[in-house]
Formats: sequence, C-alpha cells, structure tokens
Amino acid sequence: MRRFVVFLCLLLHSVLLKAETFIVTSNADSGTGSLRAAILAANANGITATDFITFNLAGTTRTDVSISLATELPILTSNIVIDGTTQPSALLGNPNIKVAIIRVGSGFFNGLRLDNASLIEIYGLSFSNFKADPLGDVDDKKAGVFLYNSRDIVIGEPLKPNCFSNSYAGVLAPFVIPRLDNVNIKISSNIFGLGENGINAQPNDSGIDISFLNNSTIGGSTPLEGNLLGANTRAGIALAGAAEQINVVNNKVGLNINGDQVVSSASTGIYVNGESAAPLIKNNIVAGQLKGIYVYFANGGFKLEGNSVGTGILGTEIFGNKIGIHIHLCNNGAIGGNVIENGNKIAYNLTAVFLEFAYPISILKNSFYCNTGSTLTFSDLPEGKSLIPPKISTISPNLVSGQYLPNSKIELFYTDECVNCEGKTWFATLPTDANGNWVYNGPVIGKVTSMGTNSDGATATFSKPLLINESAVITGVICGESTGSISVDVYDASIFEWYNSSDQLISTSRMLTGVGFGIYYLKAGQKGACDVISQKFTISSANNGINDLQKVITNSSCGLSNGSITNITVANNLARTWYNSLGQVVSNADNLLNVNAGVYYFKVGTGSCEVVSANYVIGNTIITYKATVTNIIPETCGNSNGSVNITAYETQKPDRFEWFDAKGNIISTAENLRNQPAGRYGLIAYGNNGCANTVGEFEILASQLPTLDFSSFRQYISCDGKTISTAGLIVNGSSAPYTYKWEDDVGNTVSTMLNITGVQKGKYTLSLTDKNGCIVIGQTIDFNELISSSLQLPNTISPNGDGINDYWEIKGVQNYPLGAFSIFSRDGNRVYYSIGYTKPFNGLYNGGLLPTGVYYYVIDLKTDCGMQTGSLTIIK
Repeated sequence: MRRFVVFLCLLLHSVLLKAETFIVTSNADSGTGSLRAAILAANANGITATDFITFNLAGTTRTDVSISLATELPILTSNIVIDGTTQPSALLGNPNIKVAIIRVGSGFFNGLRLDNASLIEIYGLSFSNFKADPLGDVDDKKAGVFLYNSRDIVIGEPLKPNCFSNSYAGVLAPFVIPRLDNVNIKISSNIFGLGENGINAQPNDSGIDISFLNNSTIGGSTPLEGNLLGANTRAGIALAGAAEQINVVNNKVGLNINGDQVVSSASTGIYVNGESAAPLIKNNIVAGQLKGIYVYFANGGFKLEGNSVGTGILGTEIFGNKIGIHIHLCNNGAIGGNVIENGNKIAYNLTAVFLEFAYPISILKNSFYCNTGSTLTFSDLPEGKSLIPPKISTISPNLVSGQYLPNSKIELFYTDECVNCEGKTWFATLPTDANGNWVYNGPVIGKVTSMGTNSDGATATFSKPLLINESAVITGVICGESTGSISVDVYDASIFEWYNSSDQLISTSRMLTGVGFGIYYLKAGQKGACDVISQKFTISSANNGINDLQKVITNSSCGLSNGSITNITVANNLARTWYNSLGQVVSNADNLLNVNAGVYYFKVGTGSCEVVSANYVIGNTIITYKATVTNIIPETCGNSNGSVNITAYETQKPDRFEWFDAKGNIISTAENLRNQPAGRYGLIAYGNNGCANTVGEFEILASQLPTLDFSSFRQYISCDGKTISTAGLIVNGSSAPYTYKWEDDVGNTVSTMLNITGVQKGKYTLSLTDKNGCIVIGQTIDFNELISSSLQLPNTISPNGDGINDYWEIKGVQNYPLGAFSIFSRDGNRVYYSIGYTKPFNGLYNGGLLPTGVYYYVIDLKTDCGMQTGSLTIIK
C-alpha cells in the first residue's frame, strides 16, 4: 500500500509539472547556471509541457559566449527548445548566431544528442570541433547535433540559424540496422562548413549526413529557409536510406553567403538514396562539386525541379561541377517537368547529366548550356532499349520538321553559343505521329535543336547537325558539260555551303547541281553553330552522267510482266530510251516498269554525245508455297466441325487461298479451313506476285466414339438390401478423359462414377462424355430386381473326397466381390485368405490336409454390414 501511495504522488507530481524556462548564465562545462545543468533540469521537468533553455552570458568577447565541453552533454529527452538567439550580445560575427558550443576534450563526442526524442527545437548556436575518431567505426561518427529514432525536430529557421563547422558532420543520424526512422525533421536557414559570418571556410566532412530520414525537409519553401553549405569535403547533404516524401529545397551548396564559390571539388552536393523515397529536390544552387546532385536507387518517383546546377541565380555564374546530375539505379523520375518553371539550369559542368542503370527518366523543359563535356551520358540501358536523338529535317523561318519515334514527344530549343550547341531556351513541345513525324509551324528566331522523349518516358540527348556521307548520290557530267550534281542527307541544318577543291564557295543550296567534274565538299549547320563538314566527293571527268549506285531491280515473278528497274539518276534529268536485249524500244520513262525477265539498257543524249548505260538483268523469281506446320483437327460427334490449320510456310505466306472438296468445288477462300465434315480437301495458294501452286491435299478424319463394354458387368446389393453397387464396366476408346453420369428415369443424377457404389435401388441409365464433348448413352438397368441375400455360412466341412461337403460353400457370396475372407487355426495361424470368395476353402493348407478340429473364420465384407465371425469344424 505504501508503494502505491508513493507511485500516486509521483504521478500527480508529473501531471502538475509546468513548462519552465532555464537560463544559462555560465559558460562553464558544468555547475550552476551551465548549459549542462539547464539540460538536466529540463529533462527532469518531464515531457508534458515545453521547456525553454535561454541564455544570458555576461562578457564582451567571443570567449565569454563560448561553452567549451570536455565531455558530451546529457541526452535530450523531449519537448525542449534551446534558443541561442535569446543571448543579449552578438559576439560571433552573425547577429542571429550568438552562443558557441565547442568540443575541447580529448575524447570524441557529439554536441547535442537526441535519442528517441520528439518536439526539440534548436536555434542560434554555433557547433564546432565535433570530430570523429578517424579509426572508429562508420556508425560511430560524431556531429554538432546527433539524431537517433527521433521525430518532430526543428533545427534552425529564418532569423534563427545555427552554424556547424570543423566537425565530422553538422547534423548526423547513423546508418544502424535494424533501421529506426527519423520522422518530420526540418533543418532550415543554417550554415554548414563556414564560419558564423557565412564567409570563412571551416569545412565539415559532411554538412548534413542523415540516414533513415522519413517525410522531412532540408531547407524550406522560401529562400530564407534554405541552408548554406560551403566547403564540406565529403558531402553537402547526404540522405541514405530515405523513405517517403523528402524535400530538399532552396539550399545553396558550394557557395558562401556572398554567393561566391567555395571549393569542394571532391564533394557531392546533394545525395539521396532510398528505394521507397520520393525526393523533391527543388530550387537549389549546387556549385563546384565532384557530383552536383546524386540520386541513387530512389524509386518512389524523384523530381528535380528549378535547380541551378553549375551556375547561379542569374544563370551567368560559372560554378561548374564535374558531373552536374548523376542518376543511378532509378526507374521512376523526372529532371524538369511539364511547366517551364520546373526546368533546371544545368550549365558549365564537365558532364551535364549522367544516367547509369537508369530508365526511363524524363528530362523536360530544362536549360542546358556551356557544359564542356557531354550533355547526356547513358550507361547500361536495359536490354532492348536505346536512346537515339531525334533528327530535324527542315529548318526555315516559319517551320521546323523532323523524325523521331512514333507516339513520342519532341521539345524544341534555341541553342546556346557554346561548343556543344545544347538546348538553352525551350520554345515548343510537339507530339510525333504514328510514323514518328512531327512539324512545328511558327516563327523561328534562332538556332534550333530538339530533344525527344519516347513512349516509355525516357529522354534522349539533343539533336545536332548530322551529315551522312554514305547517303551521297553523285551524278556525273555528260560530254564534259556542267551536268554534275551531289546530294547528301543532312539533319539539323539550315545553312548549306558547297566548296570546290580550292575552298571556294560555289553554292548555298542543299543539293549541289550544275557543276563540272572536280572535287567538292559540304559545310552545313545553323549560322555557324556546331557545323559539320562532309568528306570530299569526286565527280569524275570520265563519268558518263549516269549514277546507278542506288538502283533497285525487282525481278519478275512466275513469268509475269511485273519486273522493274528504278532509282537511277541521270545528269540534267535527260530523257531516256529503254531497250531490250534485241535492241527493241520498250519504254521512254525514267523508271522501267512492268516488264518480263530479261536484259535491258537505256540511252540518253543524241548525236555525238549519246551515252549508253550498262546492261541490267531482271530475273524471274518462282515462289512455291509449301506448308511446313499443319494442324488437322478431326470431325467429332458426327458434326461438321473438322478443320485444317496451316501455321507456317516454307518460303513466304500466300496472299490468297482457295480450298476445294473431293469433287473440286471451291468451299472456302479463308486462310484456314474450318467447320468441315470428314473427307479429303485440297488447297491452292496465290501470291500478289502472280505465283500460284497447289499446296497439298489434306484429310480430315472422323474421331471414333467410345463404347461402353458391359461384358464383365456385375451388380450387387448391400447386406441390408437398401443400396446397390456395380463392378466390371469398361470404356473402350481413345478420346479420354471421360465424364460419367447415372440418371434415374426422371433425369436426376445419382452418380458421376463409371461404377456406382452405395446408391439406392432403382432404374438407372449410364451416359459418358468424352474430351470432344461427344455423348454416348449406355444401357438402362433396373436394379430393383436385385434381391438381398445374406451370407449362409455352413459350420462344418468334410474334405474326404467323397464329393459331399468337401468345400465350404457360402451362399450369397457373389454379392461381395471385395470382401476379405480369413480362416484361422486355434493357435491363431491364418490357414486361408481370399479377396472375394472366388476359390472356396477345401481344408488344404500349403498342399496338405488340415487336421480335424475347430477353426475360426473372420469375414470383412467391406460394406456397412460389418465383420462376420464364427467357427468352422473340419471332420472326416
């Protein structure tokens, strides 16, 4: 009872505790008025109401407002606000950071430690020298503020920042398994890796290094809430094992408070990892890092929006990272978005975006410019996936058109002025049609590039001027005249300049025409942007003006007049006269069409300048249609439901079909023959090429119905005369599996087994259905005629060979073919055993006659009649 009273008093005391304010008046490590004493008092005051720790340190120097710790402060409980901005004097070089907490002991420990805590707020403090043992475990690192399994924590806010410098980490949560999440953490307006004035470099290894962060924010929705992270040597913000919604917003990484770059060349600016994490990384500035933003295995759907990666707010600052954005092992995310405000500025980096094992990633409405290496680099795309840039076919003052993948999306940009011709200014988004074509109709005021996003949502890199030398079509001169021409496929170009071997500009047309023999090359691009130069093409003086390198010869088929010769060019497009091998004129068209197999040539020009082409041979292709895979389904149940299905042909599939029955009548023009009776059928196949032949003859067989064999049929009645059973029914056939149904004379089903067991006496009919659905009706059997017959068991036999009572004859035994019959001697040895009483007991055992005497029988009829026992006497 006394123990209960003490407990009740303590409980009432805890309930009555009120919020308290504990004032730090001493900068000593411990003792009255110290920070340590204030934390102990706040912890002791319970967690029901919010306690405040404020500061009123006397003095006029930095030392007077600095608390030097030899050991770690007490671990904070919950519901505590530690507010350094309450200190009256501002002696640390920042009007809102007023109290310094410094590790001076030889051991390694944290500044403030939060274990299993909630509702903690920390403002206006400067943490420094909270280093970790360089030989210690990775999960034993130290920080200015240490978090473990905590929630609802606020570290800094506008006009109440903290500063973290010269430590392993500013804010740290260790990677300890099993994971315990830190939930609803907000870290805003703080300074990491710089002095309190935000200028002097005082690097941490990491500014913020939090594992298992869940639904939390680093920075905030306004620029004043963003953290300043400069000169940290390993990472600015590192979030491993993150979960759910993570907001990293409005932070500045790699800069000081004046917006000047602070060297962090081996650091990662922002790192987020966590399979279920859905990070929103928005409106951050990331400068001078080894990797600017690194998203690794975050498949909750990451978003990178409005960031300046490698540049600043103005977009002209040169703050390049080695890799601007690295996306690794992600399958769900976007860089940029569907509105222009979500686009990122990605500039002055060595590599702008590196996608590694990452697909599909959408990259939309961003501004890329002056990245000195690659714009988009892809590594290890999934098997069967590729990301090829789109192509612009035409650029004019009022139109841009081109080709990409079907049912995809094209973004058009005006390019920058740097060497890579990246898309700096977005001006249109267009769909591609089912053939991959797209068209922009509108004013074009600059140099243009395009970026394509396929139907998976994966974006390829920018298109650039592309010249395909292999596509060149060269037409020579005729009789030394200026009839030569050169055309070559060029993309993403609006300016075309043809030069001769003396580097003289001779044409600005897309195709060079009307020139004599010589050497020529093409320079193409957009107002000097990323120009491409072709190889040197030669128009020979010995050329006859005929270019047949791209010719297409189509053979005739099966002796028809459907051969052709096309795609031969002639200088000045002179008229041609086509001849056959007999010298007969067959055509005056540019392309020779609809002719038989044979040898053909043409002539151009007249008089002393007549040019004769080479001989071209049109062959005759004979195609024979031959089936290689055939599936014939027989007729079943006497119905017209047979079919012939041809699923593969040896060469190519015919275009038309004619099926014939045995009398030569056409019965179908479908590809496969369906719903026909048993019989023989023929198929003739036709091609649009004019070829035709008999594919073959096919026979549809009739499947045989199964039969019910009653030759061994037996029927039995139970010992009580109430139920009947059958045995010996057999099904003959090859169309298993079968289903069975016994029905009474009004159609009720009494059994679905072939041989029935335990069914009441009655008149029943058996039917079976095979795998084809065919039904066979069996006999109708009247089981009412069965008469109950109990076993009649004689109690003596005299096996003396006189023909009288030599066997143990049991009447009614035929009704129990599954019964077990045993006879035992007096000493328990079984001298007879039989399943079904097919061979009556005759007194013999192991070939010898048993001695006279009393024996005992045990009969199990395997029915509900139970066991029958009794004695049997052998007499002489």
